[in-house]
Amino acid sequence: MTSNPDGSAARTPFHVYPLRFTAHPAAMITFLRTLGLAPQLTAGDGTFGELHAGAGRVMVHSASGSEGGARSGDTDLCLAVPDTMAAAAELREAGLAVRTWDETYGKQGVVAGPAGESIGLNEDQEDTYGYEGHDPSGADPRLEVVAVLSSDDFARDAAWFARFGFLPAGEGDEHWQALRGPGRAGTIGLHAPIAGDAGGRRTRGTGSEFGSSLQVRLGFETSEDLEALARRLADAGYAAHLVEGAPARSVHVTDPDGTVIEVHMSEGA
Repeated sequence: MTSNPDGSAARTPFHVYPLRFTAHPAAMITFLRTLGLAPQLTAGDGTFGELHAGAGRVMVHSASGSEGGARSGDTDLCLAVPDTMAAAAELREAGLAVRTWDETYGKQGVVAGPAGESIGLNEDQEDTYGYEGHDPSGADPRLEVVAVLSSDDFARDAAWFARFGFLPAGEGDEHWQALRGPGRAGTIGLHAPIAGDAGGRRTRGTGSEFGSSLQVRLGFETSEDLEALARRLADAGYAAHLVEGAPARSVHVTDPDGTVIEVHMSEGA
């Protein structure tokens, strides 16, 4: 159970669930499995996957099958919830604007983010709806999903995500602040804007009434030895190398779309 900023118990558990659009969904799923994620759902044609890490989840979707015109590499910030309607009611009580609708596979929603962007609410699927179900218990418990959000106002964003149970963790500074959810929820990482992050944010127009989806970068933390991780990924055929020094020691690995993903050491590891 999560906690609200006022100390009261939040009824809905929220999990970090970045939605990654890709030109190579089957290869992306294989890549994430090599990192240590385990599938919960996959499509038989390899165009979709829901994968779990030790903490947090990732959804993989074919860019060519996107109804909203997503491009390969776009990554929407979504939060997974067990019950969308219950989550929406709780968020409305907290003063947030939420819209919900029915899909064949369950109820979905969007909540207006701290600067008005759309953040997805994805309901856990009880019915596989034609997908292949898997047991995700084999996910590497050392691996945690990090949704890296460009932020020009850490205080505003931290206060907003606290309503979902994501609270400051570790030693932050003006460049980085981790917001970690309880249990296996994953992390939202606030990162100071870098070149190309106009206004501290990037959004993706959906071409629908649901507005523009807030974009994040997909990242990870692990307690696995980083040298061993870099070797393991390189042995599997991925361009991976260990980066030493500032701002932090990490593994940089190129995913099947040509995007560099960073894997950092977990706090306290």
